Amino acid sequence: MNPARRRTPGGEGSTHTTDVVVIGAGIVGASCAYHLAERGLSVTVLEREGAPALGSTGRSAAGVRVQFTTRPNIELSMYSLPVYREFSERHGFEIGYRDIGYLLLVPHDRWDRHLESVALQRSLGAPVEVLAPDDACRYVPVATDGLAGATYGPWDGVIDPHMATHAWVTMGRAATVEYRFNHPVTAIRPEAGAWRVEAGAASFACGHVVNAAGAWSGVVGRLAGLDVPVRPKRIQIFLSAPVADERVYPLTIDLGTGVYLRSEGERILFGLDAHNDDGFTEGIDWSWLEQVFLTGVERYPWWEDLGVDRRGSWWGYYGVTPDNSPVIGFNPGASAWVDACGFSGHGIMHSPATGLAVSELVADGSSDTLDVTAFRHERFAGAQAEVEVNIF
Repeated sequence: MNPARRRTPGGEGSTHTTDVVVIGAGIVGASCAYHLAERGLSVTVLEREGAPALGSTGRSAAGVRVQFTTRPNIELSMYSLPVYREFSERHGFEIGYRDIGYLLLVPHDRWDRHLESVALQRSLGAPVEVLAPDDACRYVPVATDGLAGATYGPWDGVIDPHMATHAWVTMGRAATVEYRFNHPVTAIRPEAGAWRVEAGAASFACGHVVNAAGAWSGVVGRLAGLDVPVRPKRIQIFLSAPVADERVYPLTIDLGTGVYLRSEGERILFGLDAHNDDGFTEGIDWSWLEQVFLTGVERYPWWEDLGVDRRGSWWGYYGVTPDNSPVIGFNPGASAWVDACGFSGHGIMHSPATGLAVSELVADGSSDTLDVTAFRHERFAGAQAEVEVNIF
């Protein structure tokens, strides 16, 4: 018997033993669980909801892109996007990947810095096109006043977050990952050089904990007395009534205001990233819709006639950090605890790279395939961390 495959079964009131407990069955947790199991470790995933991807994952705008401003985030994308582009060939599952592109509309005061980030993206192998303002109208009808230019990423696009998460879950189960749904974690404590995790009526003894709880990762850390610098931020995403234009609009962001849109079938998905630090505030604030329209109509004049599907609109959370980049690594407050959270809205696009990195951290003690040292906790204790600017 492979000793790394040990798992002690038992009833709900008993203690279960496993190599790794992953907390969270969103797309990051599911990817981590699969990659850990592929390394020969026994893995149990604890999820408070009744199914995968019911938290932040399923309530996102589902974008994937290479257009970041910092090298570490670009490198995560450069690993992850080819995985998504080739997922069917590699793993035999459709995940709804569509290369509709990202179109970034850039004002004059950000143009020079933006071109510096484009040069970095291209140096790392990312295909990014630089456009004149009028050329952006080939993709989306926009008012070009105040724009210095635009950039377009042909690799960028969207996936179906539910399909992708369920693919990781299915592959993980085939590799003997055990999923426990309706198991909210209520207590965590160190025990004999390992961890004891209480969830529901069950107890789990494990060698490692992976905190992949998304916006709730800070809460999970506090259960163990650990500092995890992730806070929740509510997002609100609106869906239009059907539109007549048959073009597929890329995920288009006006960097001057933060207003974004993309096609969603015959409708338009749209919103405004306000960078609110409003904690676990629930529901849609419909008064915010007026602000979105007032801000967006100057760039997209056709919004004056854009109807809204209130029943189709939704809200969710980002788990954000002070520098808008994830925390991936061993928590300095404890041994054998790995955080994989705080993606600031980009967990979907970076879950393939994160799963691989976490599996190497747990199995080998370091991540050698991908350099994730820039995402360690220690960056917040030293000099000013480099802030990722392209956060949408």
